[in-house]
Formats: sequence, structure tokens, C-alpha cells
Amino acid sequence: MPPREKTPAEKAAEKARILDAALDILAADGYEGLTMRRLGQKIGASATKIYLYFVNKDEVYLSVVIEGYRQLCDSLRQAMETVSGGEAQFDAFLHTYLEFAWSHPTFYEVMALKKVPMQADYAGTEMEEVARRKYEAGMEVFTLTRQVMEHYLSDKGYTLQVSRDAAAFSIIVFLNGLLNTYYNRLAHTVFSDLDQLLGDCIRLLKNSFRNSALSEGDQFQGKSGE
Repeated sequence: MPPREKTPAEKAAEKARILDAALDILAADGYEGLTMRRLGQKIGASATKIYLYFVNKDEVYLSVVIEGYRQLCDSLRQAMETVSGGEAQFDAFLHTYLEFAWSHPTFYEVMALKKVPMQADYAGTEMEEVARRKYEAGMEVFTLTRQVMEHYLSDKGYTLQVSRDAAAFSIIVFLNGLLNTYYNRLAHTVFSDLDQLLGDCIRLLKNSFRNSALSEGDQFQGKSGE
């Protein structure tokens, strides 16, 4: 008797189990450490079984990163929907971005991996479409960053005359810089109160917008009395 065909729910659960195992391998040993054989061993199956769900290890890697971006975006949207007002949403966005990385360290580490194929490396290959979805998932984080920044600036009455993309990118650089000091233990070495450090750094970021608005009329214009 042939084996019973798995239901869509069972197939989805099996794919999720494979991706969870791949996430652990990628976080521990990077892209080079991920192989279909090792992945099969981790879930107690043959590499052949993995190929029933994924074409190759690149599809596994790309799928893990896409899932990480999806969860991050969902968390950011949910946090912003629970509050109203540009500043409150900006605060919620910043804290949630950091909290996601702290509560999902393996996802953050994999999403930040450096020695991995770039999107251009997949051009003309069977993974080109999956790589495009990974790029779009990453750009969704950038789009949310720009949107929440613009809402904050609008509420404050600041009109940004410089590149908004550059300003949004600087926020992501700021957040990832904080996370890097956290993961390499530098922040723990220098500061005894990490919560206070986080609050102070976020205030500095917000003050940089305000100070620029007050001092550089060619870049920002603030409401009178701000």
C-alpha cells in the first residue's frame, strides 16, 4: 500500500520544522555550514526528504530569511497599531525592532549574515524568484521605517529637505549599531543599566531630528515654539 499523501497542513508543518532546524544551523555555522545532509540529520531524516520540500540549500536559506523579515514586519505593524500619534508610533517601532532582535537572536543573526550570496548571484538561476522575494521582504522593513519616520516628522511639523531614503537608512544603521554593541558585549562592558542606555540612545536619535530642525533651516523647518 503506498504511503498516505500528507495534507497541506502536514506539509506546511514539515516545512516549518525544516526551516527551524536550518535557522539553528545558519545561526551557529553560517551559510557555508548549511547542507541538505546536515539538515536531514538534525531533523532525523534523510537528505532526500528535504528535497521533497526544497530544491536546494539556497532555497532553504532564502526561505529562512524571508520568514525572519515577515515576522519582524508583523511585529512592527502590530506594535504601531496599538498606539496613536507619530511620536508614539515611532517609539513603538524603535523598541519593537530592538526587542525582536533580542527575543529572536537566531533570526537576527541569520538576517545579518555577511558571507552569503547576493541577490545578483541568483540572476538567471532557478532561485532568482525566491531571491527576489527575499529582497522585497527586506525592503518592506525599510518601507515601514520610512513611513513611521515620516509620520513622526509630520506630527512634529518638521519638513525634511534631504533624502528621506537616506534618513530612513540612517535609522536602520542606528538600530543595528545598537544591536551590534549588545551582541559583542561592548554595551555590557561599558554600561551597567542597558535599559537606560537604550532610552538615552533613542532620545538622542529623536533629538537629532529636532536639533536639525531648529538649527538648519535648509534641511528642516519646525513649528514655531518647538
